[in-house]
Amino acid sequence: MVAIRVPPAARWYPRDAVAVVTGGARGIGLEVSRALAANGMRVVAAGRDEKRGTAAVATLAKETGGQVEFARVDLADPATISSFADTLRARGHASRIAVLVNNASIAYKGTVWGAAEAEATMDVNFRGTRALTDALLPLLASPARIVTVASMAGKRRLLAQAPELLARWDAAASADDVDALASEFVAAVASGDWRAKGWPPSMYGVSKLAEATYTRLLNEELKNAGKEVTAVACCPGSVATDMSSFRGRKTPAEGADTPAWLALEAGGREVAGRFFSGREEEPW
Repeated sequence: MVAIRVPPAARWYPRDAVAVVTGGARGIGLEVSRALAANGMRVVAAGRDEKRGTAAVATLAKETGGQVEFARVDLADPATISSFADTLRARGHASRIAVLVNNASIAYKGTVWGAAEAEATMDVNFRGTRALTDALLPLLASPARIVTVASMAGKRRLLAQAPELLARWDAAASADDVDALASEFVAAVASGDWRAKGWPPSMYGVSKLAEATYTRLLNEELKNAGKEVTAVACCPGSVATDMSSFRGRKTPAEGADTPAWLALEAGGREVAGRFFSGREEEPW
């Protein structure tokens, strides 16, 4: 069920606007795709599984009456990110993408812990998100919105017990600085001294801290460059999806509400560079 209905006359985006949603054919991403399509946007639901994605977008198109298409991308594979951008160009979407929802992410379950897993988590949740965003920036319309689905698990309080480490995160001035800190975490996991260095026992949390920090810095960069593109981060809450082994308190549709609201309704500049949960601003 789509809870957000924006009257055509009140829409900030034009009729031919395109929205790209990563992880857009399942879980929270599927519901974000549904909301955007139901509100008049042409939606590209991106994901790794072409068979699942093609079936999902066909169903969404019937249910919403909107234009929904699938395109394959794997955030762990830089080559697919490049080909994904080429696909969007070939489909005529250049300069028409008004919304990018960075939703795709991974999380290992249970007690899984190790350097390889930490690296893989960073490669998808932070580095993959960064690479895809960088690849699509030249294709964005003006104005445009970038909504990153982060997590309360990746807020600054994750490092509350390590003030010196937190200060270094706060001092990060570029995406490369964030990448260096992410690599430092992986190296500490590999050497086994991560706890002594102040790192928390959460690969997912650190990856989401990196993703959220990157989003904040990206918004500052876009603003300083005079671009009519804003970036904002949000947490969907505890949602019953495959990632949570379907143990979350919210349905996927409820989890999709805040990212869809940020994309469709919330004022661009008024929310830019901030962090939201349940449509309420949260401190970073």
